[in-house]
Amino acid sequence: MRKLLAAVTVLVTVGATGASGIAGADEPAPAPAPGAGSAAPAPQRGTPGNAYALGGAHVLGIPYDEYIRRTGADWFPGLNRMNIQYPAGQVQGHTLERLFPGIGKLDDGFPGLGLDGPSIGESVDVGEGNLIRAIQAGGSGTAMGLSEGAMVLNAVKNQLANDPAAPPPDQLSFATFGDPLTTNPFGQSFLRQNFPVGSVVPSLDFTMPPQVDSQYDTYEFISPYDSIADWPQRQDNIISVTNAIVGLATGHTAVAFTNPSNVPPQNVAVTYNSRGAKTTTYMIPEQHLPLVLPFKYMGVDEGTLNKLDGVLKPYVDAGYTRNDNPLTAPITVDPVRGYDPAVVTAGASEAAFGSGGVDPLSQLMAGFQYVLDHNVH
Repeated sequence: MRKLLAAVTVLVTVGATGASGIAGADEPAPAPAPGAGSAAPAPQRGTPGNAYALGGAHVLGIPYDEYIRRTGADWFPGLNRMNIQYPAGQVQGHTLERLFPGIGKLDDGFPGLGLDGPSIGESVDVGEGNLIRAIQAGGSGTAMGLSEGAMVLNAVKNQLANDPAAPPPDQLSFATFGDPLTTNPFGQSFLRQNFPVGSVVPSLDFTMPPQVDSQYDTYEFISPYDSIADWPQRQDNIISVTNAIVGLATGHTAVAFTNPSNVPPQNVAVTYNSRGAKTTTYMIPEQHLPLVLPFKYMGVDEGTLNKLDGVLKPYVDAGYTRNDNPLTAPITVDPVRGYDPAVVTAGASEAAFGSGGVDPLSQLMAGFQYVLDHNVH
Protein backbone atom coordinates (compact mmCIF):
# COMPACT_ATOMS: atom_id res chain seq x y z
CA MET A 1 0.00 0.00 0.00
CA ARG A 2 2.85 2.35 0.85
CA LYS A 3 4.50 1.84 -2.54
CA LEU A 4 1.18 2.37 -4.30
CA LEU A 5 0.65 5.60 -2.40
CA ALA A 6 4.17 6.70 -3.31
CA ALA A 7 3.69 6.01 -7.00
CA VAL A 8 0.35 7.83 -7.14
CA THR A 9 1.40 10.80 -5.04
CA VAL A 10 4.57 11.50 -7.00
CA LEU A 11 2.41 12.12 -10.06
CA VAL A 12 0.39 14.65 -8.10
CA THR A 13 2.91 16.40 -5.92
CA VAL A 14 6.47 16.61 -7.22
CA GLY A 15 7.06 19.70 -9.97
CA ALA A 16 13.13 21.21 7.56
CA THR A 17 15.15 20.91 16.09
CA GLY A 18 13.11 23.61 17.60
CA ALA A 19 13.19 24.42 21.33
CA SER A 20 9.65 25.44 22.21
CA GLY A 21 6.21 23.90 22.30
CA ILE A 22 3.68 24.06 19.48
CA ALA A 23 1.75 27.29 19.32
CA GLY A 24 -1.92 26.46 19.61
CA ALA A 25 -4.30 27.82 17.01
CA ASP A 26 -5.74 30.25 19.53
CA GLU A 27 -2.40 30.84 21.27
CA PRO A 28 0.00 32.10 18.58
CA ALA A 29 3.61 32.78 19.34
CA PRO A 30 3.88 36.43 20.36
CA ALA A 31 5.41 38.74 17.79
CA PRO A 32 8.06 41.22 18.97
CA ALA A 33 6.50 44.39 20.33
CA PRO A 34 7.02 47.39 18.03
CA GLY A 35 9.74 49.66 19.32
CA ALA A 36 10.78 47.27 22.08
CA GLY A 37 14.50 47.95 22.41
CA SER A 38 16.96 48.68 19.65
CA ALA A 39 16.77 46.54 16.55
CA ALA A 40 19.55 44.00 16.18
CA PRO A 41 21.44 44.11 12.89
CA ALA A 42 20.19 41.67 10.30
CA PRO A 43 22.42 38.59 10.05
CA GLN A 44 24.46 38.12 6.91
CA ARG A 45 23.02 35.30 4.82
CA GLY A 46 24.53 33.84 1.73
CA THR A 47 27.57 34.98 -0.20
CA PRO A 48 27.75 38.53 -1.61
CA GLY A 49 27.83 38.93 -5.36
CA ASN A 50 25.38 37.32 -7.75
CA ALA A 51 22.13 35.52 -7.02
CA TYR A 52 22.11 32.56 -9.40
CA ALA A 53 18.38 31.78 -9.33
CA LEU A 54 16.45 28.83 -10.76
CA GLY A 55 12.70 28.38 -10.61
CA GLY A 56 10.55 25.29 -10.30
CA ALA A 57 8.60 23.48 -12.99
CA HIS A 58 7.58 25.79 -15.82
CA VAL A 59 3.80 25.48 -15.74
CA LEU A 60 1.51 27.27 -18.17
CA GLY A 61 -0.08 30.36 -16.64
CA ILE A 62 2.47 30.82 -13.85
CA PRO A 63 4.46 34.13 -13.81
CA TYR A 64 7.64 32.10 -14.09
CA ASP A 65 10.31 34.75 -14.70
CA GLU A 66 8.82 37.02 -12.03
CA TYR A 67 8.79 34.14 -9.54
CA ILE A 68 12.49 33.53 -10.19
CA ARG A 69 13.28 37.22 -9.85
CA ARG A 70 11.57 37.36 -6.45
CA THR A 71 12.75 34.01 -5.06
CA GLY A 72 14.53 34.66 -1.76
CA ALA A 73 14.74 38.39 -2.43
CA ASP A 74 13.74 39.32 1.14
CA TRP A 75 16.14 36.78 2.64
CA PHE A 76 19.13 37.68 0.45
CA PRO A 77 18.86 41.38 -0.43
CA GLY A 78 21.44 43.34 -2.33
CA LEU A 79 22.55 40.61 -4.73
CA ASN A 80 22.85 41.00 -8.49
CA ARG A 81 20.07 38.67 -9.59
CA MET A 82 20.57 36.35 -12.55
CA ASN A 83 17.89 33.99 -13.87
CA ILE A 84 19.55 30.71 -14.84
CA GLN A 85 17.62 29.15 -17.68
CA TYR A 86 16.95 25.41 -17.93
CA PRO A 87 14.06 23.31 -19.31
CA ALA A 88 12.20 23.12 -15.95
CA GLY A 89 10.10 20.14 -17.04
CA GLN A 90 6.85 19.19 -15.35
CA VAL A 91 6.10 16.15 -13.23
CA GLN A 92 4.43 14.18 -16.03
CA GLY A 93 7.56 14.33 -18.21
CA HIS A 94 7.05 12.11 -21.27
CA THR A 95 4.44 9.90 -19.60
CA LEU A 96 1.42 11.25 -21.49
CA GLU A 97 3.15 10.94 -24.86
CA ARG A 98 4.05 7.34 -24.05
CA LEU A 99 0.46 6.57 -23.15
CA PHE A 100 -1.13 8.60 -25.96
CA PRO A 101 1.30 8.91 -28.89
CA GLY A 102 0.93 12.21 -30.70
CA ILE A 103 -0.62 14.18 -27.85
CA GLY A 104 2.61 16.13 -27.50
CA LYS A 105 1.78 18.02 -30.71
CA LEU A 106 -0.56 20.17 -28.62
CA ASP A 107 2.56 21.70 -27.07
CA ASP A 108 3.14 23.51 -30.37
CA GLY A 109 0.07 25.68 -29.80
CA PHE A 110 0.49 26.00 -26.04
CA PRO A 111 4.19 26.14 -25.18
CA GLY A 112 4.60 25.12 -21.57
CA LEU A 113 1.68 22.70 -21.54
CA GLY A 114 4.20 19.90 -21.04
CA LEU A 115 2.38 17.00 -22.66
CA ASP A 116 5.62 15.49 -23.96
CA GLY A 117 8.41 16.53 -21.66
CA PRO A 118 11.00 17.52 -21.00
CA SER A 119 11.20 15.35 -17.91
CA ILE A 120 12.48 16.54 -14.57
CA GLY A 121 15.49 14.24 -14.87
CA GLU A 122 16.42 15.72 -18.25
CA SER A 123 15.87 19.23 -16.93
CA VAL A 124 18.08 18.75 -13.88
CA ASP A 125 20.90 17.45 -16.07
CA VAL A 126 20.74 20.55 -18.28
CA GLY A 127 20.33 22.89 -15.32
CA GLU A 128 23.40 21.45 -13.60
CA GLY A 129 25.65 22.34 -16.52
CA ASN A 130 24.07 25.76 -17.02
CA LEU A 131 24.45 26.70 -13.36
CA ILE A 132 28.07 25.55 -13.12
CA ARG A 133 28.97 27.55 -16.23
CA ALA A 134 27.17 30.62 -14.86
CA ILE A 135 29.09 30.39 -11.57
CA GLN A 136 32.39 29.94 -13.39
CA ALA A 137 31.70 33.03 -15.48
CA GLY A 138 30.04 35.18 -12.82
CA GLY A 139 32.12 34.53 -9.74
CA SER A 140 31.15 34.93 -6.09
CA GLY A 141 27.50 34.63 -5.10
CA THR A 142 24.60 32.57 -3.79
CA ALA A 143 22.83 29.92 -5.87
CA MET A 144 19.08 29.79 -5.21
CA GLY A 145 16.65 27.12 -6.28
CA LEU A 146 12.89 26.83 -5.87
CA SER A 147 11.44 23.30 -5.97
CA GLU A 148 12.85 21.65 -9.11
CA GLY A 149 15.49 24.38 -9.12
CA ALA A 150 16.60 23.07 -5.71
CA MET A 151 17.13 19.66 -7.32
CA VAL A 152 19.54 21.35 -9.73
CA LEU A 153 21.36 22.90 -6.76
CA ASN A 154 21.72 19.47 -5.16
CA ALA A 155 23.25 18.12 -8.36
CA VAL A 156 25.70 21.02 -8.56
CA LYS A 157 26.73 20.64 -4.91
CA ASN A 158 27.38 16.94 -5.47
CA GLN A 159 29.36 17.66 -8.63
CA LEU A 160 31.53 20.32 -6.96
CA ALA A 161 32.10 18.31 -3.78
CA ASN A 162 35.17 16.57 -5.21
CA ASP A 163 36.09 18.99 -7.99
CA PRO A 164 39.58 20.46 -7.42
CA ALA A 165 38.61 23.41 -9.62
CA ALA A 166 35.48 24.23 -7.59
CA PRO A 167 35.16 27.76 -6.17
CA PRO A 168 36.45 28.20 -2.61
CA PRO A 169 33.80 27.81 0.12
CA ASP A 170 33.91 31.53 0.95
CA GLN A 171 32.89 32.42 -2.61
CA LEU A 172 29.74 30.35 -2.99
CA SER A 173 26.73 29.26 -0.95
CA PHE A 174 23.37 27.68 -1.70
CA ALA A 175 19.76 28.42 -0.77
CA THR A 176 16.88 26.01 -1.42
CA PHE A 177 13.15 26.67 -1.18
CA GLY A 178 10.80 23.68 -0.99
CA ASP A 179 13.61 21.21 -1.76
CA PRO A 180 12.18 17.90 -3.08
CA LEU A 181 15.36 16.12 -1.89
CA THR A 182 15.67 17.54 1.61
CA THR A 183 16.55 15.72 4.79
CA ASN A 184 16.65 18.24 7.62
CA PRO A 185 16.20 18.49 11.42
CA PHE A 186 12.44 18.96 11.00
CA GLY A 187 11.70 16.13 8.58
CA GLN A 188 12.16 14.73 5.09
CA SER A 189 10.77 15.23 1.63
CA PHE A 190 8.36 12.85 -0.07
CA LEU A 191 11.03 11.55 -2.43
CA ARG A 192 13.61 10.91 0.30
CA GLN A 193 11.09 8.91 2.31
CA ASN A 194 9.80 6.76 -0.52
CA PHE A 195 12.61 6.26 -3.06
CA PRO A 196 16.04 4.93 -2.04
CA VAL A 197 19.29 6.22 -3.50
CA GLY A 198 19.81 4.86 -7.00
CA SER A 199 16.13 4.21 -7.73
CA VAL A 200 14.41 5.88 -10.67
CA VAL A 201 11.31 7.90 -9.80
CA PRO A 202 8.37 7.02 -12.10
CA SER A 203 7.39 9.71 -14.60
CA LEU A 204 10.22 12.01 -13.50
CA ASP A 205 12.94 9.92 -15.21
CA PHE A 206 15.05 11.02 -12.26
CA THR A 207 17.57 8.86 -10.42
CA MET A 208 17.67 9.50 -6.69
CA PRO A 209 21.12 10.90 -5.82
CA PRO A 210 23.14 10.22 -2.69
CA GLN A 211 23.45 12.89 -0.03
CA VAL A 212 27.03 14.12 -0.31
CA ASP A 213 28.73 16.36 2.25
CA SER A 214 29.36 19.66 0.47
CA GLN A 215 32.05 22.20 1.30
CA TYR A 216 29.51 25.01 0.91
CA ASP A 217 27.13 26.56 3.42
CA THR A 218 23.46 25.99 2.64
CA TYR A 219 20.23 27.72 3.66
CA GLU A 220 17.04 25.64 3.53
CA PHE A 221 13.55 27.13 3.60
CA ILE A 222 10.66 24.77 4.30
CA SER A 223 6.94 25.42 4.60
CA PRO A 224 5.34 23.01 7.10
CA TYR A 225 2.99 20.44 5.59
CA ASP A 226 4.30 20.91 2.03
CA SER A 227 3.79 17.49 0.46
CA ILE A 228 6.94 17.81 -1.63
CA ALA A 229 9.41 19.04 1.01
CA ASP A 230 7.66 18.10 4.28
CA TRP A 231 5.90 14.76 3.85
CA PRO A 232 4.51 13.05 6.98
CA GLN A 233 6.50 10.07 8.23
CA ARG A 234 3.33 8.22 9.25
CA GLN A 235 1.84 7.79 5.81
CA ASP A 236 -1.16 5.88 7.10
CA ASN A 237 -2.43 9.08 8.76
CA ILE A 238 -5.05 10.08 6.18
CA ILE A 239 -5.73 13.52 7.68
CA SER A 240 -2.02 14.35 7.76
CA VAL A 241 -1.50 13.14 4.19
CA THR A 242 -4.54 15.05 2.91
CA ASN A 243 -3.36 18.22 4.64
CA ALA A 244 0.10 17.80 3.08
CA ILE A 245 -1.34 17.40 -0.42
CA VAL A 246 -3.28 20.64 0.03
CA GLY A 247 -0.06 22.13 1.42
CA LEU A 248 1.51 21.69 -2.00
CA ALA A 249 -0.88 24.35 -3.31
CA THR A 250 -0.59 26.68 -0.34
CA GLY A 251 3.06 26.67 0.71
CA HIS A 252 5.38 24.88 -1.68
CA THR A 253 6.01 27.83 -3.99
CA ALA A 254 4.95 30.65 -1.68
CA VAL A 255 7.71 29.89 0.85
CA ALA A 256 10.18 31.50 -1.56
CA PHE A 257 8.46 34.87 -1.10
CA THR A 258 8.46 34.97 2.70
CA ASN A 259 10.73 37.15 4.83
CA PRO A 260 12.63 36.84 8.14
CA SER A 261 9.74 38.27 10.17
CA ASN A 262 7.70 35.15 9.37
CA VAL A 263 9.90 32.65 11.21
CA PRO A 264 10.05 32.26 15.01
CA PRO A 265 13.55 31.74 16.48
CA GLN A 266 12.80 28.17 17.57
CA ASN A 267 12.09 27.24 13.94
CA VAL A 268 15.71 27.81 12.93
CA ALA A 269 18.05 24.81 13.09
CA VAL A 270 21.80 24.84 12.41
CA THR A 271 23.86 21.74 11.61
CA TYR A 272 27.43 21.12 10.42
CA ASN A 273 28.63 18.33 8.16
CA SER A 274 31.90 16.39 8.14
CA ARG A 275 33.58 19.12 6.09
CA GLY A 276 32.61 21.92 8.46
CA ALA A 277 30.00 23.42 6.15
CA LYS A 278 26.93 24.86 7.88
CA THR A 279 23.32 24.21 6.94
CA THR A 280 20.71 26.58 8.37
CA THR A 281 17.14 25.34 8.07
CA TYR A 282 14.15 27.65 8.43
CA MET A 283 10.68 26.19 8.93
CA ILE A 284 8.31 29.03 8.11
CA PRO A 285 4.74 28.67 9.41
CA GLU A 286 1.66 29.67 7.50
CA GLN A 287 -1.17 31.54 9.20
CA HIS A 288 -3.38 28.46 9.17
CA LEU A 289 -3.30 24.78 8.28
CA PRO A 290 -3.50 24.11 4.54
CA LEU A 291 -6.85 22.39 5.13
CA VAL A 292 -8.14 25.56 6.81
CA LEU A 293 -6.72 28.27 4.54
CA PRO A 294 -9.34 27.81 1.77
CA PHE A 295 -12.04 28.82 4.26
CA LYS A 296 -10.21 32.11 4.79
CA TYR A 297 -10.43 32.83 1.08
CA MET A 298 -14.15 32.08 1.23
CA GLY A 299 -14.59 34.81 3.83
CA VAL A 300 -14.70 32.82 7.09
CA ASP A 301 -13.74 35.00 10.07
CA GLU A 302 -10.39 34.66 11.82
CA GLY A 303 -11.85 33.39 15.09
CA THR A 304 -13.53 30.48 13.36
CA LEU A 305 -10.35 29.71 11.40
CA ASN A 306 -8.36 29.53 14.64
CA LYS A 307 -10.91 27.14 16.11
CA LEU A 308 -10.70 24.92 13.03
CA ASP A 309 -6.91 24.87 13.37
CA GLY A 310 -7.28 23.91 17.01
CA VAL A 311 -9.51 20.96 16.17
CA LEU A 312 -7.56 19.62 13.18
CA LYS A 313 -3.96 20.34 14.15
CA PRO A 314 -3.51 17.48 16.68
CA TYR A 315 -4.65 14.96 14.06
CA VAL A 316 -2.42 16.48 11.37
CA ASP A 317 0.62 16.73 13.63
CA ALA A 318 0.31 13.11 14.70
CA GLY A 319 1.61 12.19 11.25
CA TYR A 320 4.99 13.86 11.90
CA THR A 321 7.54 12.37 14.28
CA ARG A 322 8.90 15.83 15.10
CA ASN A 323 5.79 16.37 17.22
CA ASP A 324 6.30 13.28 19.39
CA ASN A 325 8.04 15.49 21.96
CA PRO A 326 6.01 18.70 22.38
CA LEU A 327 8.99 20.38 24.08
CA THR A 328 11.06 20.27 20.89
CA ALA A 329 8.33 20.55 18.24
CA PRO A 330 8.51 23.58 15.93
CA ILE A 331 5.73 26.11 15.50
CA THR A 332 3.92 25.16 12.31
CA VAL A 333 0.82 27.38 12.46
CA ASP A 334 1.01 31.01 13.56
CA PRO A 335 -1.91 33.39 12.87
CA VAL A 336 0.21 36.40 13.88
CA ARG A 337 3.68 35.80 12.47
CA GLY A 338 2.88 33.20 9.83
CA TYR A 339 2.47 34.06 6.17
CA ASP A 340 -0.57 34.08 3.91
CA PRO A 341 0.38 32.32 0.63
CA ALA A 342 -2.03 34.42 -1.45
CA VAL A 343 -0.61 37.66 -0.09
CA VAL A 344 3.07 36.82 -0.59
CA THR A 345 2.53 35.65 -4.19
CA ALA A 346 0.22 38.51 -5.18
CA GLY A 347 3.08 40.87 -6.06
CA ALA A 348 4.56 38.47 -8.60
CA SER A 349 1.16 37.81 -10.17
CA GLU A 350 0.35 41.50 -10.42
CA ALA A 351 3.75 42.32 -11.92
CA ALA A 352 3.31 39.62 -14.56
CA PHE A 353 -0.41 39.79 -15.32
CA GLY A 354 -1.45 43.30 -14.31
CA SER A 355 -3.71 44.43 -11.50
CA GLY A 356 -6.00 41.90 -9.90
CA GLY A 357 -7.12 40.64 -6.53
CA VAL A 358 -5.00 39.18 -3.77
CA ASP A 359 -7.25 36.15 -3.41
CA PRO A 360 -6.19 32.93 -5.20
CA LEU A 361 -9.20 32.88 -7.55
CA SER A 362 -8.39 36.35 -8.90
CA GLN A 363 -4.76 35.35 -9.42
CA LEU A 364 -5.82 32.14 -11.16
CA MET A 365 -8.18 33.99 -13.49
CA ALA A 366 -5.49 36.57 -14.27
CA GLY A 367 -3.11 33.77 -15.21
CA PHE A 368 -5.76 32.09 -17.35
CA GLN A 369 -6.44 35.33 -19.19
CA TYR A 370 -2.70 35.81 -19.72
CA VAL A 371 -2.46 32.36 -21.31
CA LEU A 372 -5.36 33.11 -23.65
CA ASP A 373 -3.93 36.49 -24.65
CA HIS A 374 -0.48 35.10 -25.41
CA ASN A 375 -1.22 31.67 -26.91
CA VAL A 376 -4.50 31.87 -28.81
CA HIS A 377 -4.11 33.31 -32.30
